[in-house]
Amino acid sequence: VSSSYITLPHFFSVFGRVNYGFRDKYYVTGVLRRDGSSVFGETNRYGVFPAVSAAWRISAEPFMEGVTFLDDLKLRGGWGQMGNSNISSLNQFSLFGGNVNDSYYDITGSNTSAAEGFYKSRIGNPDAKWETSETSNFGFDALLGNGKWDVILDLWRKKTKDLLYTVPLPQVIGSSAASPAVNIASMLNEGIDLQIVNKGRFNANSKY
Repeated sequence: VSSSYITLPHFFSVFGRVNYGFRDKYYVTGVLRRDGSSVFGETNRYGVFPAVSAAWRISAEPFMEGVTFLDDLKLRGGWGQMGNSNISSLNQFSLFGGNVNDSYYDITGSNTSAAEGFYKSRIGNPDAKWETSETSNFGFDALLGNGKWDVILDLWRKKTKDLLYTVPLPQVIGSSAASPAVNIASMLNEGIDLQIVNKGRFNANSKY
């Protein structure tokens, strides 16, 4: 039996978000999303990824009224998860193929008739699941000098778990079968980002 297939992935996502602000000083945002991808088998097709962030505008507090050099100061932090499904749509399936050179064989031994054989062209992994990147950050935004200076600082950390990686196959399987992607690795990135922005004018008609 011969067949053809469509390899484009399909996605389905729903999410909800809640924003809350109080007295223009305290802010909280929560997000919950559920993502589905056709590249995964039925068991792990969907993943749920939450996120939350909060901010505090310190400059709006009464104890900051005497600080004249600071126009605005906001502390903020957040934590969240995000999924990744960057694998082939065929990853979940074991496939077979055939061609004259690799899988046909002579029935009678006379080289006059041949039967079509098949070999495994891909080894499937129906248990693959979403990669999950978990990110956390803490920082502040400051506005100084009557709006002339912006100072933005972020400390962040991103850990990716269940990383999808195509593993090499043992030689006993042969060289014709494509390897599946499996959840086998993790990766950690972290750092500090600092931005200092100056705004001003060259003259009445030009600004930077």
